[in-house]
Amino acid sequence: MHGHVFAGDLIITLVIGVLLFGVTGGITYNPGLLFDLKPSTQMAWEAAMLIPLLIRRWWPQTGALLCVAWTLAHLIFGPCLLGADILALFMLYSVIVYGNPKNTKAFIILALIIGLLASALVAWTMTNGPLLTGGKVHTWSSWNDPNPNGVMVTKDTLGSIYTGTSMSEVADMMAQYMLVLTPIFEVCIISTVIVAFWQRARLATVCMMRERNEAIAARDQNERDIAALAERARIARDMHDVVAHTLSIIIVQSDGGRYAGTHDPAVARNTMETIRHESERALHDMQRLLGVFGGSPHADYNDIGNLVEQAQNVSPDIRIRRNITGTASPEQLGEQASIASYHVVQEALTNIRKYAGPHVDVHIKESWNNGLLTLTITDNGHGAAANIDGHTPGYGLLGMKERIESAGGSLQAGPQLGGGFEVMATLPYGGKEQVTEETGEQYASEQSEFCNTTAISSKAKLSDEAIAPHTVVNISARIPDQPSERTQETNQPTGRDHRSNALQHLRITAPNLHDLLKSLKLKSVELANTSNSRGLNWVERVSAWTQHHYALMDSVGAVALVMLLNRMSVTFFFDSSPHAQLSNAIAACCLLALALRRRFPETCALIVFVLSVVQLVFLGSIEVGHIVASLCALYSAVLYGREHAWRWTGLAAATCSVLMGLKIAADQHGYTTLFGAIAAFVGLTEPVSVTSSTTAAFFTGVMYTVAVLMLCAGIMAWARWARSSDSNALVLQAREEALVAEQEKQRILAANMERDRISTSIQAEVTATLNSVINQAIDGIRMLDAAETQGKEPTADEISTAFKAIGEQGRAALKRMRELLGVLRETGFSDDAHAGSASELQLRPAAPLEEQLQRVSR
Repeated sequence: MHGHVFAGDLIITLVIGVLLFGVTGGITYNPGLLFDLKPSTQMAWEAAMLIPLLIRRWWPQTGALLCVAWTLAHLIFGPCLLGADILALFMLYSVIVYGNPKNTKAFIILALIIGLLASALVAWTMTNGPLLTGGKVHTWSSWNDPNPNGVMVTKDTLGSIYTGTSMSEVADMMAQYMLVLTPIFEVCIISTVIVAFWQRARLATVCMMRERNEAIAARDQNERDIAALAERARIARDMHDVVAHTLSIIIVQSDGGRYAGTHDPAVARNTMETIRHESERALHDMQRLLGVFGGSPHADYNDIGNLVEQAQNVSPDIRIRRNITGTASPEQLGEQASIASYHVVQEALTNIRKYAGPHVDVHIKESWNNGLLTLTITDNGHGAAANIDGHTPGYGLLGMKERIESAGGSLQAGPQLGGGFEVMATLPYGGKEQVTEETGEQYASEQSEFCNTTAISSKAKLSDEAIAPHTVVNISARIPDQPSERTQETNQPTGRDHRSNALQHLRITAPNLHDLLKSLKLKSVELANTSNSRGLNWVERVSAWTQHHYALMDSVGAVALVMLLNRMSVTFFFDSSPHAQLSNAIAACCLLALALRRRFPETCALIVFVLSVVQLVFLGSIEVGHIVASLCALYSAVLYGREHAWRWTGLAAATCSVLMGLKIAADQHGYTTLFGAIAAFVGLTEPVSVTSSTTAAFFTGVMYTVAVLMLCAGIMAWARWARSSDSNALVLQAREEALVAEQEKQRILAANMERDRISTSIQAEVTATLNSVINQAIDGIRMLDAAETQGKEPTADEISTAFKAIGEQGRAALKRMRELLGVLRETGFSDDAHAGSASELQLRPAAPLEEQLQRVSR
């Protein structure tokens, strides 16, 4: 019906027409302003008033104007009142809800004016009669009487100006009519307007959520492409950190070995062993990097000390100083933030070794303050002059920036005015969420559909785990350094200095009331603005607020029902038993359980079912509140529960229906409770005297069982229809979560497929590259072993030649890695910057990696 608006309105109109003719068919006296009309004419006017109802949602404004025209016409030329006049309220509702909001105020004012005019005309007609009949009115036989329709029964003249009544008396009678009719008409109009505004706000929310679900489904392919591109970026980033960092150390070691080890075979051997060990470790890390789960164990903040120590050992001419300002709390850093901090220092030190020049002073400053860790790495090397040699920047800073942003931080890097280079990274302690709460930063609502930066964390487990939503926190405002509580200066720090202090900085926090209340709100329901950016009125704001705080409203409604229905204390089918108070208490518990009907719908239904079984088996009376709660819980479980919740709730409804029939049959036999009848049947108690025949009791029980089953089936069908109609915000919220979950699975699959597609080729490239370095180092070690076996010392030229070969192989390997990183970084993107590029990689179908490398080499 939602997909066929006109057909739905046609069915509704026909049903209303049948009901309307049945109710108003017995009216025999209904004069008009000008004429005294027969009942058949009145029925024609009633039918005409149904026409606007056909187009109330299809063309709401046209239907409303047609209704206005018909209303004015029958007020003047037809009967003064029609049963179909109530349909004018439906048309007012429809034009507010479905029409153009710009015209809402005009239609409301027009409705109020027509209501005032109608009360005046009805007052005149009822006081003075039709103008063209001299006040004479008739009582007619109704159209559904045995007598022929239109036969005059009586003829009267109203006591009015036509009978000599004074004008003051006529005015007094008209005023009395208007004092009664005007408030009724205007209150009905105002109430309709409030209901329409309320519904319009609800539909705006539903429409917004439908559009969001459609957008999520539409961007499914884009999300898979983004995931594949992000996986390429992750592999490139980790390759740079693992392989390129190792190769830079190898090159530095080989260059140093050519001079330091020329006259000392022991130093030469130790250097070659170090080169081989570092190459083998890098090879092992890359094999795990490209493994099944796409992630290798990463060093974190606690390994920075080892990293600094290693850098000093590799490059003794570089002096490194590390300062910690504030209270270091590495245990408070999130996993991503801790890993990112390590790689920032690693990449900065690698770049210093490569570009800063000899005899460089490096200063690593850490500032722990206000929930932020600020890392600053500065040197006094070449700085901007490092580009004079013609080298082009690589991908280290890009990978560093991606890591920092994925952890919710920001990065600044560039040459200093006085010389040297500075890298400054700011990281929140607990990741993105804590930055939002403590520093006041806000999440970006959506990530770009194209992959300019990575969308997946560097340590995302691409298996069954969900990928984090693509939200990025930009920390643009930096908090100035505060006076230090403690300053540490270390020249040779250890790698795990701060873990011993973990417990004294550990903070254990319990959920507060704000977090608890936040969890009870509908997250995706917001104050929806329409396309013309109009402001919401107070009714719409209240409506949106109640949707947002649905759990609170359910609680208030449950308490209100308890107060209302328990005070009425209406009992169905059975007289009150001595356990009437217990019956009232169970009914109250069922009503209070409705506070959970949308937050935990199936739990609510289970509670009501258990209490219903107790009520039907052990107690004599059934409260009206219990019936209301049972039907409402059944509806909510089917509508808001899991997809197949209707199965067990249907079985529960059938059980209660059978128990109801048995209870009725037991009552027919004189038993107050069903348990009493069962006890008598098995011989535990004496049977009571039979008050009715067994056959009558059986058929009565079957009749009630079938009636309750049909009622429950109707409720379940209504709930299933509402669930499938996309007209409920909570159902759309659940559908959105399912779409997002499925999309995350598809992103994981796309990333896994992309990694599987390229990992074999990359692993072969990396293995061949690192093995060449390892073999070259092994050849050098064998040369030293051979000389030692022969009892002679290798010459300086032999050692220099071995280190030169290692260095050349390392430089060739590093060049090859840069080509490979270029393929991963600069192909396969779908942004405008790469449109039309000859080296562009189409993800589906994708070219082999070897072909991509050939394109780049050309």
